Amino acid sequence: MPPIKASLGETQLPLQWPQQLQPLWQRFVHGDLPGKGQTRLHYSYYLVESARHALVLSTGRVEMSVKYIELMQDFIAAGYSVFILDHRGQGLSERLQPDLHLGYVADFCDYADDFDTFVRQVVQPCGHQQHLLLAHSMGAAIACQYLQRYRHPFNAAIFCSPMFGIRTGALPTALTSRLVSGYSWLRSKLNVTNLQYFPGQTPYSDLPFSDNHLTHSEYRYQWLRKLYQQYPATQLGGVSWAWLTEAIRAIKWIQQHAHEFNVPLLMLQAAEDKIVCNKAQLRWFNRLPLPLYKQREQLSGANHEIWMEQDSIRQQAIAAVNQFLAGLADHVD
Repeated sequence: MPPIKASLGETQLPLQWPQQLQPLWQRFVHGDLPGKGQTRLHYSYYLVESARHALVLSTGRVEMSVKYIELMQDFIAAGYSVFILDHRGQGLSERLQPDLHLGYVADFCDYADDFDTFVRQVVQPCGHQQHLLLAHSMGAAIACQYLQRYRHPFNAAIFCSPMFGIRTGALPTALTSRLVSGYSWLRSKLNVTNLQYFPGQTPYSDLPFSDNHLTHSEYRYQWLRKLYQQYPATQLGGVSWAWLTEAIRAIKWIQQHAHEFNVPLLMLQAAEDKIVCNKAQLRWFNRLPLPLYKQREQLSGANHEIWMEQDSIRQQAIAAVNQFLAGLADHVD
């Protein structure tokens, strides 16, 4: 698969959004399809003429597709067609509760089922010879389940800051997970709704850069804040008890089935991640089959959102991607 390179620097992003990136986004094909339970899913794609390779993205929680336009432009310039889906309950896909800002899913497996529908109905009919899956955070948990539960066309995967464990502060992750799951079970037995925000979670809030734990790049962060102002229908708030309970259940499954994962993999870890647990990522990675072609790169100085980080960190990530892709030739038919 062809290597990529960064086409923009962070200081250029605010100016190049109206001049270059937004016009590119407007040339994408945008559409909807029915997902699990007839939930309306929104997707976008861009076809490069005569492209042999396709990049398919699985986004993180809260995220909207247009947020990835800078990265998608880099892959398009390298000769990839690109495809991206707004997961149910976020972006421009159908919201699942009357509170449009409440992070909710009835069953985490619904995400993977939706993704399978998207790949079968939108991606595969375009006829590319090789497919690369790039997934971030929650999107990596979805992608992991999808790759292990469904027939798929993917030759390789890149997991960025994968949600294979959630940061829980001073309490051990395993203990916190058991407490949340137990209390959610008790709430359901007492007929107390799990459709409430988990304590500390709120509807969408436009946080200043100084309060963010996602990136060190103020240029990219402020650009993202303006995107949410430009596309207010994509705003999403914090998680519900239901979402967190389902996420914990999914993470447990992912860890238990790591030894069965069989897709060539690059895992990018953010060294300063305050959202997901790097130790849990490492546990999962160390359980992968020994013969599997796999690489792991921890990006020094990076916060959770690697592709929204400062240029120096994104360059680390791009170098790791290109090294992985270069070695992939010996492991892909």
